[in-house]
Amino acid sequence: MPQPKAQLQRIEVPRTARFWTLEPAVVPLKGALYVLHGYGQLAEYFIRKFQPAADAGWQVVAPEGPHRFYLQGFSGRVGASWMTKEDRITDITDYVRYLDLLRKERMESEERLPQVLLGFSQGVATAFRWLALGEGGPGSWQGIIAHSGIIPPDLPDQADLLKQAPPLQLIAGSQDAYIDSLDAGFATSEEEWRKLGGSPDGSFRHTYPGGHDIDITSTLAALQRIG
Repeated sequence: MPQPKAQLQRIEVPRTARFWTLEPAVVPLKGALYVLHGYGQLAEYFIRKFQPAADAGWQVVAPEGPHRFYLQGFSGRVGASWMTKEDRITDITDYVRYLDLLRKERMESEERLPQVLLGFSQGVATAFRWLALGEGGPGSWQGIIAHSGIIPPDLPDQADLLKQAPPLQLIAGSQDAYIDSLDAGFATSEEEWRKLGGSPDGSFRHTYPGGHDIDITSTLAALQRIG
């Protein structure tokens, strides 16, 4: 008699997510900048890279990926990620819901500000999934910045998916070990952008002479272009 196979089951559970903020000291505020970290980073440290943006009048919000783990072995430094290949669709659904709830709560309790979304590395894929699948939709953002990452290839294949999205700001470093060719990387992202309905003329490139890390000068230049 054959043994019964294990059956996948799921249950929704409440859980607590955390995020960090930087409040600008100047008024009037320019807007709210949501920054999504890369693989193995923690929001507490990632947000510090954006102090110059806060100094320039941006309210910075850094959600943290829901999966935390030891970076090496079983102790020491801890990092976080947004998802892995395991049960990825469920994880995407969960983190889009989490990010929607966070944004909605802040918009209800604080002054309504222009909203800009920045993703770094793995956070770029997260940002675009949120942009496309989130409750507010692409048109609810005033800016989108893709820093050292790619538009994920698994977005719904709809020609008008990003039709209402704001112009795309692309940032990458000339010494980024994860990028073989800056021009080819930019071109691939722009092609994917147009395929999904992004404005053909609505993308801008920013480069810097550095590696795989936040370049605040390029980020401030992108924010300046957004307004």
